[in-house]
Amino acid sequence: MIKEGLSKDPEGYGYNNEAEISEITVGQGMQIHFIDGAKLRTASDSLIETVTPQDNWEFLILSGGIPKSKMIIQKDANGSYQVTEFGGNPNTLAYAIHSLQAEGEVSEPTLIRERDEYIAAFKKDNQELIIAPQQVSSAETKGLSNISEPQAPGHLIDVLQTMQNDSSDDEQDGSGTIASAYYADDNNHLTRSITISAIIALVAVFVFWAYLRRRKQPK
Repeated sequence: MIKEGLSKDPEGYGYNNEAEISEITVGQGMQIHFIDGAKLRTASDSLIETVTPQDNWEFLILSGGIPKSKMIIQKDANGSYQVTEFGGNPNTLAYAIHSLQAEGEVSEPTLIRERDEYIAAFKKDNQELIIAPQQVSSAETKGLSNISEPQAPGHLIDVLQTMQNDSSDDEQDGSGTIASAYYADDNNHLTRSITISAIIALVAVFVFWAYLRRRKQPK
């Protein structure tokens, strides 16, 4: 079914031709979790506690062992599994799945989908950690061999809560991405830290200069 669907428009789905599609294989996949908005509003230090598992599983579609697209398998009311979607850029999904695998032995590995972005969450040594979502361009540049360091979920929760408030209170459409907001905040924190350090350094230089000048004045 997947190959038949992709063969209708190989280039549109990112493949060279039907011959390439005939060689594709299904790669790794995980169950999808959605964030519960009500639980998010009161969250502080756990993202995993805000999510609800769905009857959806997203899988990578591989060409020559490399993620080429993705598909969604859904469990229907009769308990049967059906392919409901296929195609699309797989890089951010692949990044999240491989991020979890790179951590080795973890507990509660969780793949969260929010605004078509993917967040990897897990627990290690009784501590909850997350791999923040990646922008498509960033995931393509980093590849799967350069995974970001996991972080505590607090900052991401703050970002999600801010976006939640912006879209509900200010009547915005919530079009900004989680990844751009998350890393913009990181950059702002870094800029402020650098600015504060520079000011402290300048003050220290001025105080030292004033001290030397006073010593050189004739008594």
